[in-house]
Amino acid sequence: MNDGRINRRVGSLCVRDGPSSNAHSGASTPRLLRACPRRASSGFIFVAGLGLALAGTACSEGGLTSPTTTTTTTTTESPPITTETFEDTVRPGNSIFYSFTIDQSGTVNVTLLSVSGTYVPSTVWLGLGIGQPAGTECVTTTSINTAAGTSPQLTGTYGPGVFCAKVSDIGNLFGPALFTVTIDHT
Repeated sequence: MNDGRINRRVGSLCVRDGPSSNAHSGASTPRLLRACPRRASSGFIFVAGLGLALAGTACSEGGLTSPTTTTTTTTTESPPITTETFEDTVRPGNSIFYSFTIDQSGTVNVTLLSVSGTYVPSTVWLGLGIGQPAGTECVTTTSINTAAGTSPQLTGTYGPGVFCAKVSDIGNLFGPALFTVTIDHT
């Protein structure tokens, strides 16, 4: 019985047998309906179904999960840094010091920034020290012989208390030397 549906498939064409008359022969011939869409093969349907089943399992509780990363940052507040400038003159064979107070224990950086004067080359080496005042003297606990520069020549942890920075001639001066020292501390 032909109810207008596709009766058969010929290659990629869908054909319907029906009452189409051929004027020349009077015989009934098949009519072309259209190019047939490809049918999904049973193998494709199986693979697609399996994929959906696995996707459902992966999304369910106990399935695959993505790794997570947690970063914790701890911020500690640094105490403010105080910079004190010590400018004076040291005479040949002598020393001079500057007292400063540190409120809490922390890092102290002492920098001999510059040296100048008549008959005093800017590259001359002087003694530089950190210590504690005792009467009219600075008793150093750390000292170094150095030329002027922009980086700290002495660094240490000190405080709290009263400390001193000492500049002295180590036998190189032929005249008074003007100098600048900075002291950075917390």
